[in-house]
Amino acid sequence: MIEQRHTDLEELLGVYALDAVDDVERQVVDEHLTACARCRAEVQEHREVAALLAHTGAPAPEGLWDRIAEALDGDDAAYSLPPVVPFPTLAPPKPVTTYETWRARAGAVLLAAAAAVIVVLGVQMEQQDERLDEMSSLLALDALERAYQAAEATPGSDLVQLTSFDGQVAHAVITTDGLGYLRASSLPRLPEGRTYQLWGDAGDQRISLGPLGPDPEVATFEVSARFVGLAITEEPEPGVIASQQPVLAYGSLPA
Repeated sequence: MIEQRHTDLEELLGVYALDAVDDVERQVVDEHLTACARCRAEVQEHREVAALLAHTGAPAPEGLWDRIAEALDGDDAAYSLPPVVPFPTLAPPKPVTTYETWRARAGAVLLAAAAAVIVVLGVQMEQQDERLDEMSSLLALDALERAYQAAEATPGSDLVQLTSFDGQVAHAVITTDGLGYLRASSLPRLPEGRTYQLWGDAGDQRISLGPLGPDPEVATFEVSARFVGLAITEEPEPGVIASQQPVLAYGSLPA
């Protein structure tokens, strides 16, 4: 009888830890906890789950998933109420005991806690992925900026200043091996579906050196022919082979 009572009280611990019991139930559990170290430890574990749900930035307690899985494993019948005997009947239906009610409530609380923890950790992973993507973009931009500065300081590199009718808008540097870098952070951001595009002026034609995107910072390009200048136009994404748009900015290469 004592062991049966101990087992029934164990199943009430999750509800007790979430403060979802009435005064009579709380008194019964309090008395039991004073003499049972194992149940006190289990109540503490349930409260760790509650703390995780309250503070979404904290890591999950060690062994959390194992404890949830152990609590959810087992016969589903343990959480079922006794079947109702159809009327008429010779014997009264088995009453639902207080301990069976505790068992069902404890199971429902554990299921809800497991679902909430999954949602919380899912949101944390999504936010972490966004931060990693942002950091990757910043690192890539920083690497391009350092490469631009290195090319600018390399002897023999051609420096080009691209200007528009309203003033200077971009700089470019082309190394002796034909690798170019364009710094165009002052260009205004274009609306969705539009992109800047860089061109090499060969005198009688413009040759595409690639799209720059709607909000360029530092971009790379390759020069495989002798150009007299560089030009920037605005085009529909993802860029065009031959442009009919006016030149937004132009810069002459050193002779």
